[in-house]
Amino acid sequence: MVSLWQTSKPAVHPLPVPSALAKQELKRTTALATQSANRSWHPATGGNFSVRDGDDLCWVSPSGKHKGMLEWTDFLPVDYQKAELVQPCYAKPSDETALHCAVYRADPTARAVMHVHPPHTTALVGKDFKLSDNEMLKAFGFKTHEIDVTIPSLPNTQDMDKLGQDVKLNLELKLLVLEGHGVYAWGKTPDEAMFRIEALEFLCQLRSLNSRP
Repeated sequence: MVSLWQTSKPAVHPLPVPSALAKQELKRTTALATQSANRSWHPATGGNFSVRDGDDLCWVSPSGKHKGMLEWTDFLPVDYQKAELVQPCYAKPSDETALHCAVYRADPTARAVMHVHPPHTTALVGKDFKLSDNEMLKAFGFKTHEIDVTIPSLPNTQDMDKLGQDVKLNLELKLLVLEGHGVYAWGKTPDEAMFRIEALEFLCQLRSLNSRP
């Protein structure tokens, strides 16, 4: 398997190689991306994923590729302080790279960011959307379900660079919904980030079922 950072000729400034831990987490991320694609959470080229690696580096999924078919070697090295590729190469990172980078700058515990488009979350969550009185709220770290939780959300925008610079992230819930678009979640591992998305989608699905006449 040939990776994006390997070339047939020696490079003057070769791209970095993932650390052993980042490589392991990239492999896990691709497995989770395939699972979520099979749930129709990010059809076609939708969705994006990343893994932190070291003080300034993260690995971001490429733009224009079906995320259910990712290989760990597809991910591109990005300086998350600058929100730009470490070195130009022939592939392009996700258009939403700036928001991934904003997470890593804001939350030193974040090691993985997942962005998908689960249908109930995407359809329901908007300004002042609240969830309460369900055991699944404990998936967000709460000790009780007897609380009201407002899900952080923002209007959708195409200006991801500006959003990445200006966004105020909820470091307790560790997720953000772009209304009518999809959800970002992060955690200490790719699985932890995906748990948050699964919990939110389940709660939104229940809300949808309970609202039917």
